[in-house]
Amino acid sequence: MAADGGRLFGPLFENSRQPAYVMDPVDDRIIEANPAGCALLGYERDEILTLMVSDVHPAEMPQLRSFLDVALRDGRATMVKFTCRTKSGQFLPTEISIHLVESGGRRYILGLVHDRSDHRG
Repeated sequence: MAADGGRLFGPLFENSRQPAYVMDPVDDRIIEANPAGCALLGYERDEILTLMVSDVHPAEMPQLRSFLDVALRDGRATMVKFTCRTKSGQFLPTEISIHLVESGGRRYILGLVHDRSDHRG
């Protein structure tokens, strides 16, 4: 399924400078990440595709599930107070916008992430 995730958005997804991820809300898995998304978290693409969403948000799963419920109900949601754990173990403050996308009879979540490290303090 990972290869299909990238085809949902094609070149727009791959060439975007904004970190972007496609997630399967049923399996709680990251099924695609663009190069900017891989760079933000410090993973190679093949590594990031082995992650569960809880690997990136280990302390925020209840909030993340509520956030996801809003997106599944309304089609989109935005939240400023999330952190993403990088491969090195660092936690980045982020703003995350998620959008419901349907393809081939399945529902996916497109997550767009903005690093807010410069706004600490």
